[in-house]
Amino acid sequence: MEELNKQEIELLRILQKNSRFDITDLTEKLNMSRTSVYERIKKLENEGYISNYVALINPKKVGLNFTVIINVSLISQRLEFVEEFSKQVGELEEVVEGYVTGGIFDYVLKVVVKDPEAFNDFIVKKLSIIPNISKVQSSFVMSYIKQSTALHF
Repeated sequence: MEELNKQEIELLRILQKNSRFDITDLTEKLNMSRTSVYERIKKLENEGYISNYVALINPKKVGLNFTVIINVSLISQRLEFVEEFSKQVGELEEVVEGYVTGGIFDYVLKVVVKDPEAFNDFIVKKLSIIPNISKVQSSFVMSYIKQSTALHF
């Protein structure tokens, strides 16, 4: 992996805050030509520094008012159990983030649904039918302290 220069690092910082940039603003902030800015962006995409562009949607505006953090333990950490659970959870649209973790639990999932009834349906009809789960512990999000996709580097 090639080392990034100061302009590329600053470009990444700007883009992660708002990828709907004004090219004139970027050229001034980075002291680069339009062509150079576009070439650097393409380079950063090709090298995998920029993996995707998305619109961040306000969940409440689309009726998703209930967020739950779920800790899951499997009956065993056998490779086939881990792979199967990861595959099935990856297909659940309610799961917006999922992590394999070390420690007390094997997984941490962030689930966003309409309301408590929708969460119950998710648990009963989707999560609990996945084999090899030994324990599920849910924490309901009361309010957000911080939500960010920006990395500090």
